[in-house]
Amino acid sequence: MPKIVNKEEKIDYICEKAYKVFVDIGIDDFSLNKFISEIKMSKGQFYHYFSTKEQLIYQVMSKKSFELMNHIKEKYEYEESYIHKINLIFEIYLNEEKSYKDLRKLYINTLHMYITSNDDEIKEFNTNLYKTIFNYLEQLFDDEIQKGNFRPNSKNLAKSLCATADGMFLLSVMIENYDLKTQLTNYFLEIEKLSKTN
Repeated sequence: MPKIVNKEEKIDYICEKAYKVFVDIGIDDFSLNKFISEIKMSKGQFYHYFSTKEQLIYQVMSKKSFELMNHIKEKYEYEESYIHKINLIFEIYLNEEKSYKDLRKLYINTLHMYITSNDDEIKEFNTNLYKTIFNYLEQLFDDEIQKGNFRPNSKNLAKSLCATADGMFLLSVMIENYDLKTQLTNYFLEIEKLSKTN
């Protein structure tokens, strides 16, 4: 009797293996043929799960991004202060643990692909990811306004936070020795000062 294969489990397995290879050698040096051979799979089997190399990259990055979003969701309600919550929302840029550094490296490697993609699934993923982040930021400012800590019109500042954080991330890629963590932390504190009621 043939073994029944769970498609989602197989996709997760392939994505986890691919993620390790992406981290080790980078996406530019990733050989799909070599990878398929290393995971002992035929090309036909692989293309049953992924139509292209780009689809594999997208699936890996989306799974890792959703893991990050779930991590934020799990911890967010337990954080009390503005600064702890905002640091959690932008933990991908602030955390120096290896897993975060690895994911940042892959964000850089895939940036062009995500920005220029005509794939509707990738476009929708980008839109939903940013909507989620914007929702957390709006909730954060609403909470601080409700507590009386922030001025009611301070919520306008929330809209610029994501763009500024992403801009600083790009600067850290382009400028050697740019201290992203310090720059972002100082920026978040400045936003807090500008938002305070007194």
